[in-house]
Amino acid sequence: MGWTEASTIQRSLLEWAEEAGWERLQGDELPRDEHDVIVGDWAREALLALNPELVDDSESADLALHELNQAVLDAHNGLVSANERLTVMLRGDHSFTTIDGRHVPRRLIDFKDLHNNRFTVADEVTINGAAKPRRFDVVYYVNGFPLVVAETKTPVKHQVSWVNAAKDLHDVYEQEYPNFFATNVFNVATEGLEFRMAPIRAMPDPDSEIWAPWGSTEDDPKTVTSPARVERAARLLLRPETILPILKDLVMFRHARDASEVDIKFLPRYPQFEAALGIHAKVLAGRPGGLIWHHQGSGKTELMAFAAARLLRDDTVTKRFGSAPTVIVIADRKDLVRQTAEMFETAGMPRMSVPRNRRELRALLRSGEPGVVITTVHKFAEAGHLNNRSNIVVLVDEAHRSQEGKFGDAWRAAVPNAKFFGATGTAIEDKDRSTFKLFGDPDDPDFVMSRYTPEQSIADGFTKPVIVEGRSVGFNLDKEALDEAFDELAAEEGLDEEEKVFLSGKASHIETILSNSERVEAVCADIVDHFLTYVAPLGQKAQVVAYNQRLVIAYTRAIEAELERRAAVMPDGRRREVGVVMHVADSKETPKEHKKYLLTPEQEEALKRRFKKVDDPMSFIVVTAKWMTGFNAPIEGVLYLDKPAKDSNLFQTITRPNRPWKNPVTSQRKDFGRVVDYIGLAKAIGNAVAGPKVKDNEEDELNVTDASKLAGKFVADLTRLLHLFDGIDTSDSSFESLAQAHERIPEGGTQRTEFIETYVALQTVWEFLDPHPMLRPFKGQYFWLAKVYESIRPKDVSKTFLWARLGAKTTDLIHGHMTDVGVKSMPSKTVTLDAAGLALVKKIAEQLKLSKPQTPESKAEDVYQQVLDSIEARLRRRLADTESPAYRSLAERIERLRAKAIENVEDSLAFLEEALKIAQDVVAADRAVEQGDQSALDKLADPKRGALTQIVEENTPPGLHKIVPDIVSRIDSIVAEVAYAGWSTSDTGDKRVRRELRAVLKDYSLPIKGELFDRTYEYVRENY
Repeated sequence: MGWTEASTIQRSLLEWAEEAGWERLQGDELPRDEHDVIVGDWAREALLALNPELVDDSESADLALHELNQAVLDAHNGLVSANERLTVMLRGDHSFTTIDGRHVPRRLIDFKDLHNNRFTVADEVTINGAAKPRRFDVVYYVNGFPLVVAETKTPVKHQVSWVNAAKDLHDVYEQEYPNFFATNVFNVATEGLEFRMAPIRAMPDPDSEIWAPWGSTEDDPKTVTSPARVERAARLLLRPETILPILKDLVMFRHARDASEVDIKFLPRYPQFEAALGIHAKVLAGRPGGLIWHHQGSGKTELMAFAAARLLRDDTVTKRFGSAPTVIVIADRKDLVRQTAEMFETAGMPRMSVPRNRRELRALLRSGEPGVVITTVHKFAEAGHLNNRSNIVVLVDEAHRSQEGKFGDAWRAAVPNAKFFGATGTAIEDKDRSTFKLFGDPDDPDFVMSRYTPEQSIADGFTKPVIVEGRSVGFNLDKEALDEAFDELAAEEGLDEEEKVFLSGKASHIETILSNSERVEAVCADIVDHFLTYVAPLGQKAQVVAYNQRLVIAYTRAIEAELERRAAVMPDGRRREVGVVMHVADSKETPKEHKKYLLTPEQEEALKRRFKKVDDPMSFIVVTAKWMTGFNAPIEGVLYLDKPAKDSNLFQTITRPNRPWKNPVTSQRKDFGRVVDYIGLAKAIGNAVAGPKVKDNEEDELNVTDASKLAGKFVADLTRLLHLFDGIDTSDSSFESLAQAHERIPEGGTQRTEFIETYVALQTVWEFLDPHPMLRPFKGQYFWLAKVYESIRPKDVSKTFLWARLGAKTTDLIHGHMTDVGVKSMPSKTVTLDAAGLALVKKIAEQLKLSKPQTPESKAEDVYQQVLDSIEARLRRRLADTESPAYRSLAERIERLRAKAIENVEDSLAFLEEALKIAQDVVAADRAVEQGDQSALDKLADPKRGALTQIVEENTPPGLHKIVPDIVSRIDSIVAEVAYAGWSTSDTGDKRVRRELRAVLKDYSLPIKGELFDRTYEYVRENY
């Protein structure tokens, strides 16, 4: 007997259902006529049991059942609208007509006590009445209503996948028998290797995020895969405890706004489902709140809509607190409030309010009216105390922003007894701020109630990986000449020291470099070249992030000029356009050139709609702060970043292009989002993507991929594939060559499986990187493999890869060559030991008198470890003989150096230079021990304090040397307090450190100008 869907996955679904409490029947055992959708006897039984007043009113019961069946039949006039109507009926929110003309709500399903319902799973369920009978593989009934239809396929044919099952549901069953899906909550499609669920009328597509996987946020996507993931998904989703909460609270409908749209049904994804139920449970338990940490782009706004709907629709919440709850949804920008309100309208939210000003907000919250209030954080300013109720639930979007300081204090003071839930994709944990402590419930592991990681989101297909392409923007600067010119200016203008400090700080600001006109032109030329080569052929759009408003305008003009120079046009011949979005104050002080970009909220929304349309020439949006975060445009394929950012703000910015998107013209899907980094944020991006660790042992798994690594993966996969066809001439395109290839990958064999899986991965990389120069030597071999693949290609594998076949990529869109005016690509971050590095290794060997110096043939990582091992061996011998703090300090420096990441040549040299300093200090410590020089050992034990001591001693007037230790201690403690990471590049931070240094010197009657201050400041700048 062969493997079929009936003998494999279909049988398993039935067995898992029985274990979950479903009664199992054959389709022909159901007490129904094949023309019927609802099992009438069971529906009547539930109606009478849940509405006892109908037991003696059979005519009203008949009227209710007739109205139900009529709504089912109406599905032929529009399935989504009929499904929405029946969803309301099944929830118990619809009032049925009685025999005496009254309208009374009726319960059809008991959502509180699940044991009061009949749960039945049936296989091979036949429906008749249309052109021909159809048979559904597995149907899940609750009280006689078919709530879930599962279509299965065999897991052992490459030509068949879950997509075939989804196509059967969408293209055949829902078309021919829409009435059978009128009461449907969701459909399931699976072949046993993948498991997807979707609402009715969801277009089947191999890469669709609407046909979504199910699972658990507790699962590791690397280990729970294939059949194990299918079983896990089925057991979690296809059970009453999941299906009924979705039906009752978590189904949303969006109505068509014009003739170009259709009605759409929305369902939660499993992270949203878990978190919405978690919020509900915490509110009932009286907990103070919780933190939801879900990856950017995974639907946190929808999650809040689901959670609010569940809270407001549940009578238990009302009974628990004595009155219906008020749900306050807080965003930190007006545009996010507008987006949130649109989503909540989709949810059909009852009693929703969006206060226009502070006065309206205060009146709403003082009134205690139940419902949803959507507002910005700023409207709480100076609100004071508004309401003491404990059944107020506050849902904070982007919880890492504006949740602290005066605004955070204001809304917490306004409703002090509320429950506070924060949703964020970028939790913050540093010495000053902690999203975990602010929103986290101490009862939750690591203060997080729901965690959905980037790895899980990408594995599920809800977001896409981000490729970060580095750029080096070089320039030369004659610092000595600049200092001389500055001193001359200061002398001519009679500037005092404070004025010089202020001006030099401003002049050394990064804006000075970024605003250089040659740099702007070079960067924008590279942006346009990259866009036309890699992004425009896919129909995607670009976002450019510039440093400030002045540079936004400069970049816009430069990009427009470059587009015009290259005659860059849309496929229909229209010129590509560049839009600007930035906050422009409508005041007399606003520069005239800025006022051109003053947009009303309606105009900004119209620009956003244009940007999201594939056929609109609005190709670039240039921003500085707006749309960097909280902006969702799946068509955005690339973000060009030329503005410093860090931590949560940086993470939100670089994840703008990570939304899945399908080109409606070519049907090609986005495989990756791109970030092109002109500012040198590679390490910061890595830290931002990793985010704060929840646990000490949590791995830093980054979803940032270097383009050169992808190229390396391509070569590795290509080599694997060519090995299958060893001996066949890949330059031969004859039929004989193809026949030989087929013999190597027989149908049903493991070789064919290996070929298909590896080639699909190979396609993705090729189509993403082409025309990467590293691919050119392999072009002939790749296209030979492509022809072999096309000859055996499974019917329903994604068609999103072959650009030539889809017509999405043409040579007409690749204009000219990259103009390298100061901008260089950084395709590789491979660490190499160059001449300078080898010279440093040699110096270290000489310093330590090593008998075997390192050789150029040594591997880079081996050299680094050998250097540290050599120094450490010397230290261990000394530590065995003495407990001197100097040696312990040196050992700690070794450990810190071991922990340093080496990502490029510059890191390599810095590593070796620091190792040389440690080696020299080890030798100095040995000499000090031999000579009994305790002062030298003290300096080595604390190098910063030792160096400061030396500087102060050399510049202190006679008679004051006894107080040198006090001065040094004071400087060290104050600087450690006021200095922070990045202070030297901040005008405010630099001024504060200078001010505190002068204050210390002044307290000891020492000169605040001259060599003492200059040397002390330079050393502090270098070491703190």
